Amino acid sequence: MRRWRAASGLVAVALAACAPRPPTVAPSPPSRDPVQEAGFVREAAVAFVAEEARGDTSADTLLLPGADFINGGIPAARPPRLAAVLGRGEAAVENVRTQVAGAFAWVVAAYTWTPEAGGDPERGRVTMILERRAGRGGWRIRHVHSSSVPPWR
Repeated sequence: MRRWRAASGLVAVALAACAPRPPTVAPSPPSRDPVQEAGFVREAAVAFVAEEARGDTSADTLLLPGADFINGGIPAARPPRLAAVLGRGEAAVENVRTQVAGAFAWVVAAYTWTPEAGGDPERGRVTMILERRAGRGGWRIRHVHSSSVPPWR
């Protein structure tokens, strides 16, 4: 009986370790204020780029199931899924433009990725389509298209 309890305790601990991490960006309550909604969208997009650049798996909590990625014209299935992100590092997001239309939004931004181990930064551009989930789901990313920016531009 004691062995069974110990084994069931280990199973519970293992399942808890596999549970999805909570979203980094708290779900936002629906708002009728378009400026506030655009802020929520921007927050989710910037958080995703930063977490993806760090190699943080909590970036996935900002995605809808089945979200797709195009990296430099090629579908990407595994992290890092953003162009110009070549491993773990830090990202700075700039020139963020957002647009909200009902339950959908899109973001266009530029980012700079700096490798964790040092070295020259890489630049990229990203377009994201987000969808507002009902209830407390908040804004989640449905599609990401990113491209590297050549160093001479």
